[in-house]
Amino acid sequence: MSETHRDRLQDEAVRQTFPASDPPSGNAGQGSRAVPAESMMPDGAAPTNPDAVTLSLRFPESESAKLALEAAVREGPLDRRCASIDLDDDRVTMRLDVPRADAKRMEALMRRHGAMEA
Repeated sequence: MSETHRDRLQDEAVRQTFPASDPPSGNAGQGSRAVPAESMMPDGAAPTNPDAVTLSLRFPESESAKLALEAAVREGPLDRRCASIDLDDDRVTMRLDVPRADAKRMEALMRRHGAMEA
């Protein structure tokens, strides 16, 4: 068997197995996934924690609040759904629902990013 013929056979075999995670659907009415994408996404509700404490902090501008939120999610770690940023006329307020044990640490983290008392 020649080298080019062997390469063509191998290429054809690879083409028939790609993508392994999402085999092609038999009919066009059904998607190619076994499970709808919506069922793999978490719902919009924040996880409930009976020991949660709400921190309300004010920021001088929305950009610093967004950066502080990114830091909270990354370094906290904090679930993004446990935080909200509210923009009023001249005030930017962030609310965080954090476990009681982490409240002081998270407040210190937010203050390093420019947070003030609300």
